[in-house]
Amino acid sequence: MQWMRQQARLDKIRELRRVRRRKIVIQKLTEVEDEWGNQTTSWVDWQPVWAGRSELWGQEYFAARAVGEQNTVGFVIRYAPFVEQLNTTEHRVLYQGKSYDIKHIDHLKDDGMWVKLRCLEAGSDG
Repeated sequence: MQWMRQQARLDKIRELRRVRRRKIVIQKLTEVEDEWGNQTTSWVDWQPVWAGRSELWGQEYFAARAVGEQNTVGFVIRYAPFVEQLNTTEHRVLYQGKSYDIKHIDHLKDDGMWVKLRCLEAGSDG
């Protein structure tokens, strides 16, 4: 019985370590004022987060390719209160100098510990 608890604990530790290897920045579309007083919209860094990154493969890749979205990437982040504010129109992900439009926000697992952001590379036309 104790062995099973230790194994479950080790599995949790491995899962925590696996997920947070990449540094991403979630950006928010905000209204800013330029030097002449004009209101414009601009992407502003909002939340830096550690995340895991996964590419599409197999059936997911071919389904995305059929609609021209083969440049879709998944970012798995640990749940935090700010996640409730995320939406697909006012937020995007910045990773290694590339921006990714958030297409879907998925809360993973029953415990609600992880959130997967399914993103499409901005400006990619397939």
